[in-house]
Amino acid sequence: MSDDDAYRGAAPDERGDESGNNRGDGFHEFNEPSFEPPAEPPAEPPAPAPKPNFSHNVFRVYNLMQLVERYMTPTDSAKVYDAFLLAAEKHEGQMRADKVTPYITHPLEVARTLALWYLDVDTVCAALLHDVPEDTDCTNEEIVEKFGSTVGHLVGGVTKLKRNDELPTKQAVTIASYRKMMQAMTQDFRVVLVKLADRLHNMKTLGNVEPDKRRRVARETSTTYVTLARRMGMNIIRRELQWLSFQGLYPWRSSIMERALEKYLQENEEKHEQIFKSTADALDVSIPGSSVLVWEKNLFRVYEQCRRKKVGFRQQWDLLEISVQVAEVEECYRALGIIHSLFKPRMGMVRDFIAAPRAYGFQSLQTTVTASNGQVVRFQIQTREMYQVAQLGVAARWNHASGTRAYTQGVFDGWVEQVKAFDSQAQNSDEFYAAMQGDMFQTEIYAYTPEGDVKELPRGATLVDFAYAVHTELGHRCVKAKVDGVERSLRSRVPNNMATIEIICGDKPSPEVNWLNFVKTSKALYAIRSWLRQHNALPEWGENGEGQKLLAGIVVEVRDVKGMLRQITKCLDGLDVNIVDLKISGEGRIKQDAFTIQVDDQGHLQEVIRQLKHIPNVLDVSKLTK
Repeated sequence: MSDDDAYRGAAPDERGDESGNNRGDGFHEFNEPSFEPPAEPPAEPPAPAPKPNFSHNVFRVYNLMQLVERYMTPTDSAKVYDAFLLAAEKHEGQMRADKVTPYITHPLEVARTLALWYLDVDTVCAALLHDVPEDTDCTNEEIVEKFGSTVGHLVGGVTKLKRNDELPTKQAVTIASYRKMMQAMTQDFRVVLVKLADRLHNMKTLGNVEPDKRRRVARETSTTYVTLARRMGMNIIRRELQWLSFQGLYPWRSSIMERALEKYLQENEEKHEQIFKSTADALDVSIPGSSVLVWEKNLFRVYEQCRRKKVGFRQQWDLLEISVQVAEVEECYRALGIIHSLFKPRMGMVRDFIAAPRAYGFQSLQTTVTASNGQVVRFQIQTREMYQVAQLGVAARWNHASGTRAYTQGVFDGWVEQVKAFDSQAQNSDEFYAAMQGDMFQTEIYAYTPEGDVKELPRGATLVDFAYAVHTELGHRCVKAKVDGVERSLRSRVPNNMATIEIICGDKPSPEVNWLNFVKTSKALYAIRSWLRQHNALPEWGENGEGQKLLAGIVVEVRDVKGMLRQITKCLDGLDVNIVDLKISGEGRIKQDAFTIQVDDQGHLQEVIRQLKHIPNVLDVSKLTK
């Protein structure tokens, strides 16, 4: 497929399903029982850093001015140039880590990224000045005096703290600086945009630093800034940071994957082009002006899926992913019908995130189909506006009249309020950081309120988590819950089947201490802990967020049929039970499985016994007595 025929774009990777690619068609896979690429060399010498070619490769100030003059007024453009002059003066003589590149190239690249997103004059100025207070004798007060309080606030938000008696270690400085940045973000979200653009360029030049620092920065980026970009809805930068982090952590593995993918695409180019052309032709007839793009593979996601499912690379990336973009929402549904008339849809693999947008505002129609040549294809169908918002999130030009952008900004504003709550309730920076990390890890479970509102939760979330996701007061008052009309224990996990959950409330708030043992979301944990503190009912262990687990023994009497142990352990896992020990005894057709397990409390133990008794061929379940 030529570049004239299709653009292999950067996919947002927003999916409400697993890969759907469970083919058994004989494709060759790497022979890796535990899915580990060949071991990395004990010492991989970094590539020598080439001296910059200033005539061709360096992004200069006149390049930046050409960018900003496309959309800024002459007055604003002049302000950007003045910010550059101050940054160039203050960074004079400073070099990047390669010892040959002038430091000013870094703020220029950060400003370039933001200008490509059409960010305003204050944000671009802050990008140029973001390292000035930290690395030079110029103070933030001077920046405020010359460029205004907004630029000063943005620069101050991304300026790292320094070590002192209260912050004695690098990790303490990093965590405290993160909290400071997020506090600034609650007043102006552009602080995070500057930080993400800054981190992006640092990751692109990570090969110039020592291996130990390279791995540390890559790990920090993966755990903190990738999730932050995702929470901001900025998939274009999330995806790039993911891959750069992966390359920094696993250079050998990433190299293997790139070469293997290139070979795969060459082998299947004709087959993929046939599917692309038939789709584009059919849509062009019925929906003139529609666009069809073939996504580039997100190799980081491929790697993670392979590790989780313990399968080879080919099984994961033998899934062609195509984006369809149209003008109006109605055309999205028409495009879905056209695609289903061309290819055989896979049952249960259609997701409508237009009618029910994901928690952070992402919208699309998604369907997985099988082509006549056997190729599995996932289509993502969006309006062009939905595509833009999916790529840039709150950085999209949402200030223009737009329902989609207004929805995304509303979702983001709700998250900002949650960050403020975490900050006000946290006892210290470590607690705030832990809460933020728990809040931003990828969520995968969806459930509906009785009114039809969708809530997104992490895997393993309980019905108490769902109640607090709807409203804090609802969580405080919940006493029972129904899942699709069937009453369930509050500690039961939210099922991964788009269930409708009804929370039944009591007359007054009554959070229980033992809820701290099983809730999974930071919002629920903080709300419960805060209420218990206010009512002097929080035990010492609750302050640390560490549950008090109870060791218990149970005997499960079963018929000795194939798969019984697997069914029992699956049931225990679904109830969030840790198996400490197992002994099997008995002769003939009847066996006794003696488990030592960790449960939250006696109520949890009784629920475990009740659920185990419902498993077919389980004859009896009883407590193990000494």
